[in-house]
Amino acid sequence: MMEGIITLALPDNWITEVVKQYPSVVKLIDSKAFNTEVRDLVQIEVENTEDLPKVIDLVRNNPNIFNVDISAIDKGRVLAAFSTNQCMVCRVIAGTECFLTRSTTTPDGRMQWTMLVTRNSAFKELIDALKKLNAEPKLVKLTEITDTDELTMRQEQITRMAFERGYFDFPRRIGLKELAKIFGISTSTLSEILRKGQRRIMQRYFQEHRQY
Repeated sequence: MMEGIITLALPDNWITEVVKQYPSVVKLIDSKAFNTEVRDLVQIEVENTEDLPKVIDLVRNNPNIFNVDISAIDKGRVLAAFSTNQCMVCRVIAGTECFLTRSTTTPDGRMQWTMLVTRNSAFKELIDALKKLNAEPKLVKLTEITDTDELTMRQEQITRMAFERGYFDFPRRIGLKELAKIFGISTSTLSEILRKGQRRIMQRYFQEHRQY
């Protein structure tokens, strides 16, 4: 198993439009492809809070976006779920053996994807497919994963989303039951995943910051 990081452009995409017009960061949390559409779950964070209503309007008024559901996290961040029939790039990755674990915008308006890759040829196939879509993919890093204590993709996704939704805040902004409902799993299963995720994150942190 390998971890690959690439940056790419999304031509004529709503994310590019948002980032170019307003200082902001867009994180793709999850994406599911259906027959004629893609359902995305994203977090949008703006640098200037007064820009947030404008960004929301831009998303809602995009002709390629529909079934929009937006929830405020705080004054400068929202969580948005919506369908789109535009994202050919999302369909490409859904058809490969590359598993997206993180997606966020870069300061120059490109997307940065971190993914788990089962084989070198699958990663090359993805790069070639992105080139055909004029997405201008650029390889940042491709490394072999050998540490058995690394977070699994599922644990990382869930732990990261719990963090972003405020589960680890004090006081908490979201409870265990609400998170479990989002992921469609029991509270006991979610609790175990978060426990393992926290342990491995702390273990990795203290290994990297030894004082002796």
